Amino acid sequence: MSDKQQIISGLLDAFTRSVSEALAETGPEEIRVNWSLSPLAQDDAGTWTWWSGGLSTHPGAAFFIGAPEETWEKLGRDGSSGNAREDASALISRCFAKAVEEHFGNRAAPQDSAASGAPSEDWTRIAIEIRYPAGEWPAAGCVLSPEFEEALKGLEKTQPAAPVSSPAGRMKPSDMLMHVQVPVSVSFGATQIRMKDLLNLTAGSVVELDQSLHDNVEVRVNDRVIARGEVVAVDGCYGVRVLELVSGEAPGNGIRL
Repeated sequence: MSDKQQIISGLLDAFTRSVSEALAETGPEEIRVNWSLSPLAQDDAGTWTWWSGGLSTHPGAAFFIGAPEETWEKLGRDGSSGNAREDASALISRCFAKAVEEHFGNRAAPQDSAASGAPSEDWTRIAIEIRYPAGEWPAAGCVLSPEFEEALKGLEKTQPAAPVSSPAGRMKPSDMLMHVQVPVSVSFGATQIRMKDLLNLTAGSVVELDQSLHDNVEVRVNDRVIARGEVVAVDGCYGVRVLELVSGEAPGNGIRL
């Protein structure tokens, strides 16, 4: 990865991801937005409609998005105002603001997001590809002013380096344990059957358990009961609503929620 690509990749990744998510919400087909540091076709870009956004902390910093009118119409086709061009501009403004917040945090804020004139042909130009399952939209592009690139470079310089591991700064054992994954299982009940009955099991056989339909199920970690609760459905999957945390092994020794 080139130095320039490394500098701009964080913000461009955040922006294209945000646009992809915004378009996916309106459907009906999955749309993926990608970028590449490659020159735009000057003949095509000369007729494009442009939008730009700036940064509150860097005068002259500008982030441009350009595309033919057909692409702008597609971007704003599911907007609420009835004006596809205005809705497309609003969508890009929201995605730019989200990318700035994700990349700069509280160091900078977006400003002056609106339709604009074409940027200089000498500035950094990035190709934007918008694809859907059956093909792709007409080409689009992004242009960064030198001041915007300087803002990205400045952010990279001010980001703290990863701490060097040392005896004094080593992670506490208790903190390390917080990241350990443990197997969790849910027990609906148990029973005992004779070996003869076990060998006679076939598809469609019913094994009766020692719990009724209205009894709480047990939540276990390493085969130890830690909670009891009721079975619920979560997005088409089974889940357990915890009703009681078990604090001891004796039945009934628990904290009811």
